[in-house]
Amino acid sequence: MKPEKIAVVLVILATVGIVYVNLDNPQFQSSIQEGLYYVKLLVDGFADLASPLISRPVMMGEYVETGDLQMTISECELLESSFAEEGAAYLLVHVKVRNIGKVPATPPLLIDMRLHYLDEVIRPKKSWRVPDGRRHYDPLTTDKIYPDVTKEGWACFEVPKKIDLSEVVISARCEGRRVKWALNSS
Repeated sequence: MKPEKIAVVLVILATVGIVYVNLDNPQFQSSIQEGLYYVKLLVDGFADLASPLISRPVMMGEYVETGDLQMTISECELLESSFAEEGAAYLLVHVKVRNIGKVPATPPLLIDMRLHYLDEVIRPKKSWRVPDGRRHYDPLTTDKIYPDVTKEGWACFEVPKKIDLSEVVISARCEGRRVKWALNSS
């Protein structure tokens, strides 16, 4: 056997041994969960490629079921804010995610959401302020939604002040699937 193959076999055996010895260690289990999260992100990225933007969005207020979760964009509001850039406004969308399964599930993250307007893709703002102090939608990677529980809050996109809402589509990656909502009422 070649020395390179022997080295690879030894590395694999050492890795399996380290994993086996540390299976009961809570810190190690947490590290495994974090690693699995990043593997899931990679798989979800491929799911995004398999779900082109031309797929048909549902209307705002409609729930989309993606397995154990149902998700909707229930309402939106375009607000002028002194915190937005000049010529821009905040488009706030109300996000609701409900667990309809039998076990806890991980909700879609804020970084998994997009606003599509004409040929532009806009990511949500991580920090934003409006005068009435709305609750932000921003689950952590470790957050869970238990069965029969709904998590909700507002996501904020900085958009042109004179945006045509009939041209806006909001998308989110939920359980490996890209789901979309049209904000127009037609």
